[in-house]
Amino acid sequence: MKCLLIVPRWSEQESLFPPSGRPYLDLQLQCLGFSEMGCSELEPDAPFDPTRVSEEYPLILIQGTGEPGNRLRRSLLSNLGLSLGLDSDESDRLRVMGARTLHDAGGVPAGFAIKRRGRMVVYCEKNIWSLRRELVTVVREFLEEGARDGQGGGRRGHYRSCWMVEGAESGLNLTSAGEERGFGLCHTQGLPNGDTALLIPAHLGAEFKGRLQEYLGKRLYSKSPRPLEISLGRLLRDANVSVAVAESCTGGLITARLSAVPGSSAYLSVGYVTYANMAKSRSLDVNAVLIERCGAVSPEVALAMARGALRNSGADLAVSVTGIAGPEGGSEEKPVGTVFMAAVSAQGAVLEQHALYRGSRDRVRYQSSQTAMHLLRHMLMKQR
Repeated sequence: MKCLLIVPRWSEQESLFPPSGRPYLDLQLQCLGFSEMGCSELEPDAPFDPTRVSEEYPLILIQGTGEPGNRLRRSLLSNLGLSLGLDSDESDRLRVMGARTLHDAGGVPAGFAIKRRGRMVVYCEKNIWSLRRELVTVVREFLEEGARDGQGGGRRGHYRSCWMVEGAESGLNLTSAGEERGFGLCHTQGLPNGDTALLIPAHLGAEFKGRLQEYLGKRLYSKSPRPLEISLGRLLRDANVSVAVAESCTGGLITARLSAVPGSSAYLSVGYVTYANMAKSRSLDVNAVLIERCGAVSPEVALAMARGALRNSGADLAVSVTGIAGPEGGSEEKPVGTVFMAAVSAQGAVLEQHALYRGSRDRVRYQSSQTAMHLLRHMLMKQR
């Protein structure tokens, strides 16, 4: 089955976590049985007529601009034969007569879903990812109705689970773990952050998943498609610990990802962006002699950065990263993509990581931020 995603052009610029929630939205849809996701961008405030879309797409997801009374919303209501309810056209509380209302996490109406001519059209006023739970519910109901009615290739009872696993899919040798037939039915998919999504057919039941979880161990960090910062944030909040971040080559990316999670003030203490060597010395007390002797990109400096952040912030945990993101600046000894990371705790625990990432500057920075957050996750597990 195919799904078509419609987004405003400005909202899907190349960024680490687009407003629609891709690639996690794609994984969620794959779990529901959609093997192909098409995407089309609209100019801001442009109209759209879903009735003109090819019938090969049984599901159309439309992301709005967040502006009340916008032209996109008005065109959808008109083309689908719908009208607003009690709230005015200028209201930010979307109520549509004749359609199922979708609510965000705060219970505010923020979208609607409707079945038309054997297909489902879903409109999200702000961003699709924020409505993912209700989206999954209504799409499942739609597919199961199709199965009962013999329409649209319904797939009742054949949904998959998606587990998020630390590390590249090339390092995930499922067949070596035994139960070769069952593991062979699972599908692995590499993610831009360097981790792996593991798609598990529903008929491989709880006993099989128990064995799989035991095999994956600490590499498994979520049993649903979600960014690591969400899973890590929950762990930090539950453990009641605070975190400081010291960054060089990632330029604040780790701090930005952690702070993007609502409620992150409960655990995120401070982020230091110490790009220049002098900044490392002034803000994190990294000895200038150490930098000169070992180089700014070295395990010694990474550890000193983490310890300086921990000491100066008074946090419970600290993580640091220093590296060569490229495209220039590498050497034979330390090529582009070389990154050193360290995590420390107030109790004296230390975790260190040396990585060599491939790809663009953005990819190196993004994967570095992912690994740094995994170091924090492993530090938390060590303290349990």
